[in-house]
Amino acid sequence: MNRNLQQTSVMTVTGSISPEEIGFALIHEHVFLSILADYLDTNRVLDDPESAYIELMHYQKSGGVTLVDQTNRGLEQDPIAVREIAKRTGLNIVLGCGWYREPFYDPSLYRTKTNDIADQMIRDLNEGIDKTGVRAGIIGELGAHETWVSPVEERVLRAGARAHLETGVTIATHGLFAPVGLKQIDILLEEGVNPDRVIVGHAHDYPYHDYHIEIAKRGAFVSFDGMQDENQFLLQRDLMNIKKIIQAGFIDKLLLSHDVCTNSHYAMNGGFGYNFIISRLYPYLQEIGLSKEQFHKIMVENPRNALTGGN
Repeated sequence: MNRNLQQTSVMTVTGSISPEEIGFALIHEHVFLSILADYLDTNRVLDDPESAYIELMHYQKSGGVTLVDQTNRGLEQDPIAVREIAKRTGLNIVLGCGWYREPFYDPSLYRTKTNDIADQMIRDLNEGIDKTGVRAGIIGELGAHETWVSPVEERVLRAGARAHLETGVTIATHGLFAPVGLKQIDILLEEGVNPDRVIVGHAHDYPYHDYHIEIAKRGAFVSFDGMQDENQFLLQRDLMNIKKIIQAGFIDKLLLSHDVCTNSHYAMNGGFGYNFIISRLYPYLQEIGLSKEQFHKIMVENPRNALTGGN
């Protein structure tokens, strides 16, 4: 039986907040990270607090309230720095835990039992990450490096499921250019996770309507977390798929975010930044028939439900 573990609060890096305090939320972003484990490109390192502050304040001043930072182990997570930037900006920042995907795993992980991996996540959620006192508030992003889930990635997913069953915290996955999210859902459900506590990340990167609808039919959230206006072809493709999801009756399963993770994504460097969705996306959504009430549902109600298990 899959257990429905609703949350009465959400943990941010500065403390617990009520569901009503979440407000307008970006469900998949990064504040400080390094992706150098498989991309030898300094563009893929975010480590400057002042630049982060400037970029995040664009979002905050536009009305943004909450940001989910899915940076976790392997991505050079910096909980203290994230807590400080949350205090400076006044944003609710929810931080991830667990392990990203196989190229980013510590070698010791291959010899670590599933329950021991789960115990590490539980400590990060309940006590704080690496004795910093900064508690994680989401399990993820837990990834698949290839178009399948490797054996060690499966153990991390199962560990994430067990951490969820112990804490009630939502799980977010990562998978690119393949319908691997369905396999990730299967694994999590085998462990007893209720699908409405699962966010399937980067669903837009496999741009096939049947995939998105199958995720939603299974009860998980469909995360279009690469929203941007730099590439109009990709934006129009994503808008058409968003329209199809809504027409199919699954607006309540749709999440939107940017996945800011490189310097070139910063607005100061000509990128879309953290505030494209809140500041500039709605006119595009109007063109596909989306109302302001529906936009509010996608950006306020859906993230709240995804993080808490509410409906």
